[in-house]
Amino acid sequence: MYFKYPVVCGLKPVIECARFSAWLFIFRSKHRSPQTETQVATTFSIIIPTRDRHQEIISLLESIKHLDGLVRIKPEIIVSDNCSKDQTWLSLQRIAADYPVPMKPLQAIPPGKSSALNAAIAVAKGDVLAFLDDDVVVEPNWLVALESYFGQLSHLAAQGTILIPPRDSADPEILRLIERYRTVRQVDFDRSTSETHSLNGANMAVRREVFDKVGKFDIRLGPGTSGTSEDVEFAQRMRQAGIRIGYVKDAVVYHCVDRSRLTEAYFQSIHRRQGASRLLFKHESAGRIIFDLGRVSAQYGFYSIFGGERKRYRSKGRIYHYLGMLESKRKGRDGK
Repeated sequence: MYFKYPVVCGLKPVIECARFSAWLFIFRSKHRSPQTETQVATTFSIIIPTRDRHQEIISLLESIKHLDGLVRIKPEIIVSDNCSKDQTWLSLQRIAADYPVPMKPLQAIPPGKSSALNAAIAVAKGDVLAFLDDDVVVEPNWLVALESYFGQLSHLAAQGTILIPPRDSADPEILRLIERYRTVRQVDFDRSTSETHSLNGANMAVRREVFDKVGKFDIRLGPGTSGTSEDVEFAQRMRQAGIRIGYVKDAVVYHCVDRSRLTEAYFQSIHRRQGASRLLFKHESAGRIIFDLGRVSAQYGFYSIFGGERKRYRSKGRIYHYLGMLESKRKGRDGK
């Protein structure tokens, strides 16, 4: 995700992500198969919102430099810095001066990820706007996969694949905690999946005309403001407008695993923030929230006795979700 809010990552995971980015480039350079690249009319803008992620954004930009077809496709890179207090802005200016394709560091002053995204959208020139979170690295085939997809299919928006790095996927303890908490998002459907009902902002792409039709991101939502769900609400507006969301399996990014997210405290925090965020666009009544809270509490009790850990934690997360909704409702933060 875009901000580690309110959790701050330590240096070790950042170093591991940088090492993985370098390993990924070397491995794919040796093993990639020959491709025939054809010129198409579609132009791309790659938009990356960031805040206080100095090392992570450097790792991502380094991985983008090694994309297949980068010089030919020549996307513009827009990094929207939302008031970083570390060395991010200075590093972005330095990197932009010697980047292989046009790179535009942008200072987005209003707080929140959605404001940073909207500022970048306003200046982007591409036909397709591809969005990446600042704590991922891209596979070399990522851009070519998007080019091929938007050059052939009729979808106006698409979700890409999100995986965890091989080093983490080989760690049984990390896999156990990810399965328990589901706080490190992964998107990996099989090849028979052609469409999806929602979006994850860590790796998605949208044609410019979609924003003309449904508007930009809701500035009340997302990290830095409500906490989450700016991508989910945007996808909801697209579906309501009759816009289908495709799936590009070969557009792969690796999401660095922040172990501070694999804790009970973060699990509770993210579900409460998700509930508060969803209330802003779902407008549930207090009675409905209390009813749903009672329902999932009963489910949790049942699964605590008869169900497995996954069902128990899923119900537990929903309890926190509705508690977050109810707290926001009590405080009048329901968007009405």
